[in-house]
Amino acid sequence: MSDQAIAPVSEGASAPDLNARDLSALFTQAREEPQEQEQAAESADDATAAPKLADEANADPATDPGETKEAEAAEPPIERPKSWSKDEDAEWQSLPRAMQQKIVARELERDKGTLRSQQEAAETRKAAQAQAEAAEKARQEYEAKLPALMQALHETSPFADIQNMADVEKLQAEDPFRFQQFQVYQWKMQGVQAELQQAEQRKATETQTKWAQSVQEENAKAAEFIPELADKEKGPALVKRVAEELLPELGFKSDELADLAAGKSKLSIYDHRIQRLLADGLKLRDIQKAKIAVVAKPAPPVLRPGAAKPPGSAQSETIQNLSAKLERSGSPKDLGALIGAMRRA
Repeated sequence: MSDQAIAPVSEGASAPDLNARDLSALFTQAREEPQEQEQAAESADDATAAPKLADEANADPATDPGETKEAEAAEPPIERPKSWSKDEDAEWQSLPRAMQQKIVARELERDKGTLRSQQEAAETRKAAQAQAEAAEKARQEYEAKLPALMQALHETSPFADIQNMADVEKLQAEDPFRFQQFQVYQWKMQGVQAELQQAEQRKATETQTKWAQSVQEENAKAAEFIPELADKEKGPALVKRVAEELLPELGFKSDELADLAAGKSKLSIYDHRIQRLLADGLKLRDIQKAKIAVVAKPAPPVLRPGAAKPPGSAQSETIQNLSAKLERSGSPKDLGALIGAMRRA
């Protein structure tokens, strides 16, 4: 209210004189004051609501689930990891895309770790192999020098006058200091001799191992051409026949065969027994080819009794007879006769 508000009239006081103009002003003022208060309250509410409206305007708009699914469908599908089998493809496709991405990321990280471990292991093996090869090379070079070292010790020995135990006893009694030198020399000789023996034993073991591997490989190749060798019953029986029948007949002795089987001795291809085997192999091939040629020739037509024989029937009959004879005898002479008849036919 303004300063002109109507004051209460106390008892006993006389009311002021108001004319019509003053009354009209008082009523107008009383009517405008509530409107001003309402406007002030509305202004305060608007000021409070303004930050809320600003926050709502800055907030992200709500995402429609349908729009999210459409966006995921538009992206290319994520391939199934290699650790998942083909039977699990349906299960993989049913997973949410975010879950698929996590699984693929973990699989990729694991594969990288595995590959890194494999590379480190390969490098370690390579380094170890290089060290082993270097050590083996050094050992071989040292062992190759042992015979020369032993020979040098013998040739440069300052104890050539010591020939027997009596000389050793005399040396001990007369010259103890030289006797000590003799002992050191003997120890050195024994050490070199022991190393030389170890080197020879190691070399023999390596040679035997390589020979065993070679025998195994050659037997496997032979079994490809001779199926009987791969059979558990026929194979040993065939080897026994060769060792007891064929090879002794060719002139091989038992001790010679034992050394050949152990790789202790070698056999030249020019050995007369090997040449006999080759010659027999050629004869067998000729026999097999002759049988094929006989079978390939057409049989003569069947004639009625009393009819004249066609030309060439006599030669065909001769070839058949010689072929049958060759099958029974296996003789080179019969083979030559068969080949001659086939050439004349």
